[in-house]
Amino acid sequence: MVNLPARSESVTIAAEPAAVWSAVTDLRAMARRSPELVGMWSFGRLKVGRSTVNLNRRGWFVWPTFSTITALTAPSPTTPGRFAFAVWPTDVEWSYEVAADGAGTRLSESRTAVIDPSLVVRATARLALGGQAGHDDEIVDGMRATLDAIGSELSGPRA
Repeated sequence: MVNLPARSESVTIAAEPAAVWSAVTDLRAMARRSPELVGMWSFGRLKVGRSTVNLNRRGWFVWPTFSTITALTAPSPTTPGRFAFAVWPTDVEWSYEVAADGAGTRLSESRTAVIDPSLVVRATARLALGGQAGHDDEIVDGMRATLDAIGSELSGPRA
């Protein structure tokens, strides 16, 4: 069994929280921002409990995942916004937090720890993704790329 730590990255974007929130919850646009995501589709408007179908890729290997939205709270002037979804079959939660930060917005992306992954997840990681630890390092690079892409779209390069 390999337990992998939670991962998180943050960036400050020179844009209003509402604009950042809109970007983060635009699932169709996330495919062009995330290096591993081919697409994420929700059938109906976003809401807690809504399921999504996702397609991921790494090199030649493409695989589906399924998610359930677990948090969808827009930011307010005093409270950060949070968009999160639990992914099957990995049993991790991915989340975005959007919070006012001075003249801009702090955007954080996180993935919970991978605790006791299933045999299917372990085998897929080993055979198609170069091992869990290596793929976990790629996850951090992907978070940075995703946050940078959102920041560039809204305000220019990462701060």
